[in-house]
Amino acid sequence: YRRQRQMCIRDRGVIYRAKAGVVRKIIETDRLQILGLHNYENVMAATAMAESFGVPMDVIVEVLERFQAVEHRIEYVVEKRGVKFYNDSKGTNPDAAIQGIRAMNRPTFLIGGGYDKESEYDEWIEAFDGKVKKLVLIGQTRDKIAACARKHGFTEIAFADSLEEAIDICYENAVSGDAVLLSPACASWGMFDNYEQRGDLFKEYARSLKAVSYTHLTLPTIRL
Repeated sequence: YRRQRQMCIRDRGVIYRAKAGVVRKIIETDRLQILGLHNYENVMAATAMAESFGVPMDVIVEVLERFQAVEHRIEYVVEKRGVKFYNDSKGTNPDAAIQGIRAMNRPTFLIGGGYDKESEYDEWIEAFDGKVKKLVLIGQTRDKIAACARKHGFTEIAFADSLEEAIDICYENAVSGDAVLLSPACASWGMFDNYEQRGDLFKEYARSLKAVSYTHLTLPTIRL
């Protein structure tokens, strides 16, 4: 006799386990520190394996909540003023960056651009699928990517001369519930030594941002 187990996601982001005809809620994906269907599939596989070895479900859930993404790959960094920052500096080509944007579950300010490896960006732009509020471009490829985006009807584009300026543009325009994603679709050379340095600088600068943005404050009316 072989016991049947099945893991699935349904009801807008809840992972369930079905066993012997009994369905049990395991965890809401919002409680995880990782994003993307591919990661949720890994969570389901890991949960099933751990349970088969006798690990109690409460321990499994505790570990799932604490588990963090691999560094520089859709890595959660910090939340400031309700805006979440994600470091996907490992997205050094359009195919990798497509996975980054597909994983996002919030309206997203996307930082892209870098060294020109003669890539084409059409599929990346098409993957925005209404998620990207603004594309902030840096580096050698920024004009090429901007032209490609406009060709596909995406016009919410800004240019920045540095990564720090790009982050500032995103943060000044983002509102609570938005995300800022570094997923460049390009190599880091020319501006950085490697993608690790680019990602580390993104994290350092994002964490240094003030939690209150004065551009988003509503000042009280003072009657004289």
